[in-house]
Amino acid sequence: MSGLSIPWAPRVLLVDRVFRLPVVSLNEDVPLHAEHFESISRRRVPADSATYHYLRAPSKSGDYDLYLEENDNTANATIQVRTLEEMRRPHKFNGAEWPRRWPLGATFSTNKTRQTLQDTPCPDSTNADLIGWWTSQDDQTLWNQLPPAEIPKAHFTNCHQGCPNCGTELFKFSGFYPWSRDHLPCTFKSKCPICSSTYPSNNLAEQDFTSGDHVDDGYGYFDAEGNIFLFAATYHRDQCRSFEVGINALTNRLRLGDYSESIARQLGILLLRYSAEELYIASAPQFRYGPSKGVEEPWDWGQTDWAVENDPESALRAKGSIRYSIDTPYVAESLAVAYDTAWPLIREDHELVTRARALGLPVDSPQDNIQLIEEMLATVLQCVLDSGASSNLPRESQAALILLRGLDRADGQNAMDWVYDEGPDTLRVFTTNDFFPDGTPQEATGGYNAIHCDGLFDLEYHLRRLREQQPEGYPESRYSSLVADPRTPRIARSPNEITMVGKSYFQFGDGSAPGSGASHGSVTATDEETIRIEANCLHAPVSPNLLARAAEYTDDKTVKEMQDAVQDGTHRRLGSTIHDGVGIAILRTSGVPERAAAGIAYGDTLHHRHRDLLDVQLFAYERPFLTDLGYPQSWASMSKWESHWATHNAAWGALEPSLGGNAGRGHLIRTLFSDGVQILDVAADRWLWDEGRERWYKPGVTFRRLLGLVETDGEGVILIDFSRVTGGIDHWRICRGLEGNFASDNAGLVSRSGTVADANGKRGDTDNLEHPDYVALAYMDQVSAATSPDHWEGRWQSKIEPSVHLDVHQIAVSPGTELMNARAAAVMGTPEESNYIHHPLIWRRRPQGEGDVSKVDLVMEPRIQQSVLASVNGI
Repeated sequence: MSGLSIPWAPRVLLVDRVFRLPVVSLNEDVPLHAEHFESISRRRVPADSATYHYLRAPSKSGDYDLYLEENDNTANATIQVRTLEEMRRPHKFNGAEWPRRWPLGATFSTNKTRQTLQDTPCPDSTNADLIGWWTSQDDQTLWNQLPPAEIPKAHFTNCHQGCPNCGTELFKFSGFYPWSRDHLPCTFKSKCPICSSTYPSNNLAEQDFTSGDHVDDGYGYFDAEGNIFLFAATYHRDQCRSFEVGINALTNRLRLGDYSESIARQLGILLLRYSAEELYIASAPQFRYGPSKGVEEPWDWGQTDWAVENDPESALRAKGSIRYSIDTPYVAESLAVAYDTAWPLIREDHELVTRARALGLPVDSPQDNIQLIEEMLATVLQCVLDSGASSNLPRESQAALILLRGLDRADGQNAMDWVYDEGPDTLRVFTTNDFFPDGTPQEATGGYNAIHCDGLFDLEYHLRRLREQQPEGYPESRYSSLVADPRTPRIARSPNEITMVGKSYFQFGDGSAPGSGASHGSVTATDEETIRIEANCLHAPVSPNLLARAAEYTDDKTVKEMQDAVQDGTHRRLGSTIHDGVGIAILRTSGVPERAAAGIAYGDTLHHRHRDLLDVQLFAYERPFLTDLGYPQSWASMSKWESHWATHNAAWGALEPSLGGNAGRGHLIRTLFSDGVQILDVAADRWLWDEGRERWYKPGVTFRRLLGLVETDGEGVILIDFSRVTGGIDHWRICRGLEGNFASDNAGLVSRSGTVADANGKRGDTDNLEHPDYVALAYMDQVSAATSPDHWEGRWQSKIEPSVHLDVHQIAVSPGTELMNARAAAVMGTPEESNYIHHPLIWRRRPQGEGDVSKVDLVMEPRIQQSVLASVNGI
């Protein structure tokens, strides 16, 4: 950008707030005329041809002009400075009502006359050290624990270069949040867990925007190559979470111990602090969290003002508020319960009024404090109704119900109509539409599915409580029960029915079941390293409330059996199970719990699912042998690694690159369940979306998979795994195997250069791929390859527990198949920095015609000591 300009300025700003004003100019010393604004500091950044001014807004409201002059050029901006009282007054701007506070366009009146949320579950104990810190602070320190909204927030510091000093090794701690941070008190400092270097060099907590060599003024530190590191913005995100932790800590202390008025006042201070910030950004939406980005990205000079968009209400979707959109429904519950807990004191305490006024709040009575907090809860409710709190289903609806309960409103019909008929959960049909007839939700197993399963019964619980509070306001004739659908008992059963060997559960999508990804079990009492999973798994993760509420609401015999088994810590006999809605089939050996279980994913559903069509997982002897990689290392890594088809124990048929990369859907053909033998026959097709005709179609790639779980002599077991691929231009079969080393005496593998994707490429080279769908293969290096023999055998040996092996016997393969073995490690950082290293087997074959079928027939034996197989031969 050349010439003179002010490329960004806040449209509306709270009195006395500090902000950054960018000025683009040819010369550094162009004077900024900003009467009534206090200049704190400024910084010239030659790379941007800009000078950044750090200013404090006037303490008096008004419309203020700022301007510059340089070589006959002028630039100016007008900033509306307003008090909090002015921000709270209903007004219109750009065709929308502001502030975004329920009910829109009206003055808010309080209605609460009793506590209504004390039935909400509370933890059994509290963290004495955490409570000790919060209760020992003065009011100003408590206030400062929530940073001002003018400092941006972001998800990830840097997903590519890692640490400015030592590089990518810190990713072994986490691809998402690897930096070490102290939040008590707020410092805005981040320390590398590898080299202990600390960033940024300036002290943002003390309004130092310019000191040192690694400056981050809130909008990121840029290194010499232009790479951005969002230290301050991601610290801010985490600090807001820490503030909620403090609210929860004091709330739980009041609920579990003797009711302390001094602690209730401190909780009141925290709630009033949150209220001031929330009410501010209800009228100044450019300081909301904003969109969540999967990688670090710079802002366009400043934060976007969503109020000036063509459709400002739609622009607020998924922008959150103080918090990230997905977090917002959760913090809504924390705030509502905290207010309900402190309400008996806040409604009559004059000391809290005096202390709040000393912190700058415009309050003169306990009712003023009540008004501020309830208005804040109403703005969070409106954030939900604006779809700004977009989250995992059905958290938005749950937040709305809890807020209506906490506010004790009988007039919330428009909000209830939204959650029943307009919102993302559409509660009137939620049970029918969000769950398959077999009771499984449409998302990843584990924590994500728990959100749906827990949410259904939590919603019913809060719906019943709200109806008890306000029977005339929310009659069942208008807002029907959510558990009348006959699939309701199956929803409670499914988390138990997908368990495997009593130690884990079948994992697909974003999540980490025990044994998946970099999880290796735990250390035994003898301190010998093992991949054995110690803890029992009686069901996939669910809330402790789920079974109790499900048993009460459904009166289902099996659910009650599950509830009893969980209470007793015992396993149930499951046998082989099929959930044909979501598409999960699990074969199990005899015994309670079974000693081996093999599962396959053959469905394709919404949300956090990966490209894991026909992925097979195997657990045996309380250990993982074939597993899912688990929760992604980072959003930056997910599409090219954890959710990619090549990192699953699956088969694939590539299409012409121009056709795109949508996944597919399978169906169960037949089963055979008999003593000692469990067999599944599954087929699947790739599907693509036709943009022009707006319909799905099959492009001609089909898959077939035959799985057999066979009990052998003694405690032995084998997995038969036959695969077929037809159609497309390239056929693949992947078996990632047991984590550890692989060896074969007769496969003929010979070391070659490059990666699986490119014999001339280096690990991570994705610029010259033969096919864009081969990106994960470009991260598999240390390749050995051969034209596959018809018959051969090999074995994976656990590096952690050397006595554990997974033997593989190839008993048939199509002519012309290339066999490869490679190294596969987490893609963020170097392989040496990865928390796991697999050595998968990869089969590749180019079909010789439209109907040419590629087959790979395997028999695998998981074992701890000696094999029980004398030989393995095809028929």
